[in-house]
Amino acid sequence: MAPRTPDILDCASAQWIGKRREQEDVVKSLPAAGGMLGIVCDGMGGHLRGDCASCVVAQEFAAVFAESGIEDIPERLTAALHAANRALSAIQKEPEESGTTLLAVFIRDHFLWWISVGDSPLYLWSGADSFRMDRLNEDHSMRPIADSLYRKGKMSLQGALRQRCILRSAVMGGPMELVDISAMPLLLHPGDAVLACSDGLQVWSELLREPSFLALQKARDCSSRELVGIIMEQVKDMLEPQQDNASVWAAVMRKPCEGGK
Repeated sequence: MAPRTPDILDCASAQWIGKRREQEDVVKSLPAAGGMLGIVCDGMGGHLRGDCASCVVAQEFAAVFAESGIEDIPERLTAALHAANRALSAIQKEPEESGTTLLAVFIRDHFLWWISVGDSPLYLWSGADSFRMDRLNEDHSMRPIADSLYRKGKMSLQGALRQRCILRSAVMGGPMELVDISAMPLLLHPGDAVLACSDGLQVWSELLREPSFLALQKARDCSSRELVGIIMEQVKDMLEPQQDNASVWAAVMRKPCEGGK
């Protein structure tokens, strides 16, 4: 059975190594502060020990958030992020020799908060619209900038494709240039699904069409475990030759009489 909070939150996660030699994504899920915390960290493959960086940051963030006495959730998320950044700095032989993205989601009493550094996307799939998935957090890669320049004719297609994967901010033990945080919580409704992903699911989300949504909807209605399983099947079916590590943490809000199977 998928882990969940005592009431109506149904959670599960899944990962796939893709075409990479190592799995540098880390996913954690744990009850904390009367709610559920989900974390996705994507280690930076171009840097030394990306897998170690994602593990250290995820573990420290989870521990500090769970043990914190801070009542204000945005402040609590921010404190956990800075503690995780310091923990990474403490194990580095050289400044910023390794790094990771971080996306942390906290859900309690139908409300959603998040904090993120990097390009790992957070999606809200509304139970009221089965064919729409909205990104909630900012993309700290060059992707939105390069895409905009290409559309305006100021950058070639090849130039845009080369630039898209470059990060503008990451957790590397030093200053974090960009941090996205939900200052106000987002109200969730029964049927809503929250998907915290590594950027290995970016192409999948862009290619979603009605047949894929219908398969996802059927899985969502069954359980979060079924949902993440179908997501990974769809990612694999894309047959991307350079497929990155893919990870997803899903939380589905349900009526008290449901709760997933």
